[in-house]
Amino acid sequence: MKFKKIVGFGDSWMFGDELLDPELQRRDPDAHPCLYENNVYRDSHNFLGLVAQHYGVPMENFGIAGGSMQSSMWTFLWWLDHEPEPEKCLILIGHTDSDRLSFYDPNHVSYANDPPWNRFIHSTWVEYGSSVVPQEFRTMVKQQLVLTNCLELCRLNYQQTLLSFDGIAARRNLQMMQFQIMPEDVKLDLPTQIWPGFSTTIWFRDHPGNQKKELVMPGGHPNEIGHIMIADKLISTIDDVTM
Repeated sequence: MKFKKIVGFGDSWMFGDELLDPELQRRDPDAHPCLYENNVYRDSHNFLGLVAQHYGVPMENFGIAGGSMQSSMWTFLWWLDHEPEPEKCLILIGHTDSDRLSFYDPNHVSYANDPPWNRFIHSTWVEYGSSVVPQEFRTMVKQQLVLTNCLELCRLNYQQTLLSFDGIAARRNLQMMQFQIMPEDVKLDLPTQIWPGFSTTIWFRDHPGNQKKELVMPGGHPNEIGHIMIADKLISTIDDVTM
């Protein structure tokens, strides 16, 4: 497997949420990991950046804090339209909970440096009372969750997402690996799917010696040690495919 760049899609685990530069935190105790000034630290310490460093290639991180399977797919399609040589990239997709939903808001801007593909309102943001969600979207998301959210819809969302990614990879001859951040909803057997039956959240939860607190931040995301563990597991899998 040869690739010129690594590209990642997923939720806050892919993004590297809660990884914060100690120097930035020292200067500003209220600094947030999403700050532009924290990009270099976050991108060099999350598992996507660590894998890219290992292979000596650049990386692009399209992980979205609070994102859904829908936003991963929509962002991936945007990237596919703008990447001149997608077949020369290694695409890593870490799947989040299938009960999350995303809605497209063409007017959405959270920060001045928001990229053009990030025009989403996520159901997780409504749940936690995010201030960037307009009231009309807040009402719409709550009604959607009350009226339609169920186990059957989650399973359909899961199947649709993984099958769509796998089908596009086959049609476009893309180098892609799909894996679970959150537990799978349906057992599938797809060429792009790695680690069937495995998810990183359960891996951390069941870490030997009940040492989960040594791997995660207060908000439940991996710390630097946790990201190294995921990166090492990915590198091992990528090397197996190469050999």
